[in-house]
Amino acid sequence: MDFTKRLRPGVQRGDITCSIRIWQRPHVKAGNRYSSTGVGQIEVDSIKPIEMSDITPALARESGFNGVVDLLKIAKHGPGTNVYLVRFHYVQPPGSKAAKGKGAKVPARKAVNGEKQRKRIAQIVAGFPEGAAKLSGEHMSLEVRKKRFGWLLVDHHGDGRVALNCKGTAEMHDMLRSLMPEHFHMPKYLGNKGWLGVWLDVPELDWDFVELLLREAYARVAPKKLAAQVAPVIQAL
Repeated sequence: MDFTKRLRPGVQRGDITCSIRIWQRPHVKAGNRYSSTGVGQIEVDSIKPIEMSDITPALARESGFNGVVDLLKIAKHGPGTNVYLVRFHYVQPPGSKAAKGKGAKVPARKAVNGEKQRKRIAQIVAGFPEGAAKLSGEHMSLEVRKKRFGWLLVDHHGDGRVALNCKGTAEMHDMLRSLMPEHFHMPKYLGNKGWLGVWLDVPELDWDFVELLLREAYARVAPKKLAAQVAPVIQAL
């Protein structure tokens, strides 16, 4: 299962974990590993048939493309008309630093400490009407009246990163990807539901922009009376 050249770095980083394929019949099977030109090996987690109408702009972006039209230029392979959503993950090659081969000596990984980011996010959320930042292990759920609008994730699935995932809009996605590409990522499992991802462990993090993202996410979930008390920052930009 190959990927167009511009998608390969994202696949290897783990930013891209799904792909839309238009085939006559499935070419891959869940649980199997496949060699991919310029990437290495990927392991298919799931494959399911979908309709063409299921290919939303958010799903196209999660697949690494700019939009649906951009995706469809690449997705069709041969005369097939059946659409498949393939979810996968990149397999680190044996001997790489990230790979943990059987019997290999793996150096102890430095513990990820997200306490600084946790305190800053909690402080921002506390400024929202009825905003709550609730600890869940190392992570933190961001809520308003028991409705979640964001997650602070620390070393999620052992990725060694500190990240903020929150609800967003197409405008927010485009702004973040354009203005802060080194901060941006598409959250696994939630990217196709309109959520955005920001790395909080990068140098010179723009906390004003992080607050803007949180305000927008809060306003999308909070009751109208509460949301109205938070300035519509997006419209003011």
